[in-house]
Formats: sequence, structure tokens, C-alpha cells
Amino acid sequence: MAAALVSLPFLFHFTLTIHFTTATTASYNLFIVQLSPLSPHNSKHTIWDHNSDNVLKQVPTNDYVSNLVPSSRNVVFLMNVSIGEPPVPQLAVMDTGSSLTWFMCEPCTFCSQQTIPVFDPSKSSTYASLTCSECNKCDVKNNNGECPYNLEYVGSGSSQGIYVKEQLTLETTDEGTVRVPGLIFGCGRKFTVASDGYPYLGINGVFGLGSGRFSLLPSFGKKFSYCVGSLRNSNYKFNKLVLGDKANMQGDSTALHVINGLYYVTLEAISVGGKKLDIDPSIFERSRINNNSGVIIDSGADHTWLTKYGFEVLSIEVENLLEGVLGEDKHNHYTLCYDGVVSRDLSGFPVVTFHFAEGAVLDLDVTSMFTQTSENEFCMAVLPGNYFGDDYESFSSIGMLAQQYYNVGYDLNGMRLYLQRIDCQLLDG
Repeated sequence: MAAALVSLPFLFHFTLTIHFTTATTASYNLFIVQLSPLSPHNSKHTIWDHNSDNVLKQVPTNDYVSNLVPSSRNVVFLMNVSIGEPPVPQLAVMDTGSSLTWFMCEPCTFCSQQTIPVFDPSKSSTYASLTCSECNKCDVKNNNGECPYNLEYVGSGSSQGIYVKEQLTLETTDEGTVRVPGLIFGCGRKFTVASDGYPYLGINGVFGLGSGRFSLLPSFGKKFSYCVGSLRNSNYKFNKLVLGDKANMQGDSTALHVINGLYYVTLEAISVGGKKLDIDPSIFERSRINNNSGVIIDSGADHTWLTKYGFEVLSIEVENLLEGVLGEDKHNHYTLCYDGVVSRDLSGFPVVTFHFAEGAVLDLDVTSMFTQTSENEFCMAVLPGNYFGDDYESFSSIGMLAQQYYNVGYDLNGMRLYLQRIDCQLLDG
């Protein structure tokens, strides 16, 4: 899931009014999130200040950790967190491409099938809904004086609910737990998914790790990192998210730019087997006049998107390498597909490398570059930005398949992104 200006796939759209829209997607599914913005308590203290300032002062300095597990469809990583008192465990998408955190709540209409119970606010002693005085869009008649939000997922589903104040319980790096009171997030009362359930089947919500207006990050410090193995391997036990000063900032780094809550990086080149492709790096730059441009890092989607031209050059190189080796399946009009099995038929395929500013690199092996779509067919796990329409042909997003087998560290003080290819079992702590 991701963000930026205008109505782009998983992008936050901000206008010059007090209303804004968030759009988000995972893999082939675009979803657009529409948020009812919160207003200040008064001119000096906004609800955003509450999350970023007051709560932070109330909570002792801790470093938080969450084990990560692939979702039932193996398209996103889920983090475990508990809400309410007594704490109720939840599984939420770890998403750097959006900032709003929300969980399903009772009474919940058409909630997707869950492996763990939906949160029931009536059983929590720390639950409180926001009042009309705390938001600028309050339907007293239909919402009982509560503050509503409405998320529309184009091609995927929707979530509707209210903004609430509630306690989160997280694990700490010293194997303890800590309760963080009075955080503001969404309580979803209606949740629907696409007919095939993709990609939200089995989730309880989304934990937004973006740095936008509604982010919970300020309550947990200015650093976080996640280390993951394979998105398709549910048996790997060392996937981990760390929030706080003990987050792992290791490996090569590149400059990080936060714009509208999204994490932008400078992609300078792409190479295949050490051979740099003939791509003008300026096509990856974020334009001041085109909000649907630039390159972001997004943990809420499995596939990677590249600008239309960058995708075409990479596709031609892959096509040339596999020509005469495997039969191409032409049914997918957006990316390359072949008859075969990745683990069997792509042995020896060269590593694809994304080269970022200042020398940081992201190496994609065959399991990061390709995804098995059926028993005897696989496709390139890269899509063109214009998959979502020609307005987005200059947009690029690095998804989680490309980040497999990496520790990725976000230092929001130093504004650096760290990339280290590693078996997560070997990380300190």
C-alpha cells in the first residue's frame, strides 16, 4: 500500500482544503482510501499532536518488537499487536505505504473470515470513541455523534468505521510487554473484500507505518526496521519488525525523503547479471509538477511497479534471456509470463539489482523477480506503473517480494534508508 498526491494507486491525495484522500493497493489490486479528516481540539492542540506529543510523553522509552507472518494468500506480512483492556490479539498488515492504522471492531457487518476474533469494544475498559467536537465531519443523526471514516478499495473491498482512542499492547525487545494508552486509530465496523478475497482475507486491519498525519509512529520513536525472509514461506520464524532505537540500522544506506507520509528513494540504475540497462535515471525522479512520479518503498504490496519506460527496458532484457528457453504465455498483457516452474526452470538466472543513490543496492534473485501464479506458470513480479492508467506511467514502488531476505531500516532522524541482505536469524537481538 502506498501514498502521494492525486488519486493514484495506494497514494495519499492531499488537496489544499482540509479534506484529503488516501489511496492504497497491494499487488494487482488498486485500492483508494477516503478519510474523514480530524479537526483540532483548539488552535493549539490537534488530534495529531495527541498522537505525536502527549502520548509519547506518557509512555516510558521502550523498543517494541513484533513477529511477522505472511498473510494467508502470501501477499503481505502481518504483525501481531493487541488492543484494548484486557488486550485482544490482532493481525494487521505492516504497511509503510499508508499512515492510518485501523482494526475491525464489533458490531462488524460483512467482516471477512478471521482466524482470530474481531475486537469487541464493549468488552474493553480503555475504549473511547471520538466525539463531534474532535472531528470536523460528524454525522450526528447517522453516527450517534461519532467521527466516521470511509475507505473504498477499488477492486479489493472497503472498510468503514469510526475514529477511536484505545490502548495498544506491544512486545518489547527485552521480551516484556508495554501498554500504550490513548492512541487514535480507526475502528472498522464494515469490511468487505473482492469476490476472491484477495488480498485481505484473514486480516484484522492495517498498521500504517507511513509518516503522514494519522501515523502512530511518533509514539514509538524515530526509527524502525523490519527483517523478512520469503513472503511465500510461512514456516520461517525470524521475520521481525522493531520500533524504536534498537531498530537495526545496518548495511549500506541511501537518502530517504518523506513526502505526504511516503518514503521516497533515489533509484539510479537497474542491472541484470552485472550489466546496467540503458535507462535514463531521470525517469525515476520525482517531478514537482507530477505527483504520480518518483520511487517509494512499500511494505504493503507484494509486487514492484516501475515507470513505464523502465519496465519496458527490463522486460526486454528478461525476454531476451529466456527466448528459446521457455514458452512465453501471452495471456497477461501487463507483464511477462512463462510456462514452467521458477525453482526448476530459472536455475542460473542472473540477479537483478536496483542501484540507489550513494551505493546502496537491492538484489533480486529469481524468487523476488518472479512469482509462481499456477502449478505450471510463473510471471515477472514487476508491473508497469501505467497498469493503473496512463497518469501513473512515471510512478515506481518497491514491493515486498523485492525486499525479501533483507533487513530494511528507516532512520527518520537522519533521513536514511538502510539495506542489508541477511538471514534474519543472524541479526543482533
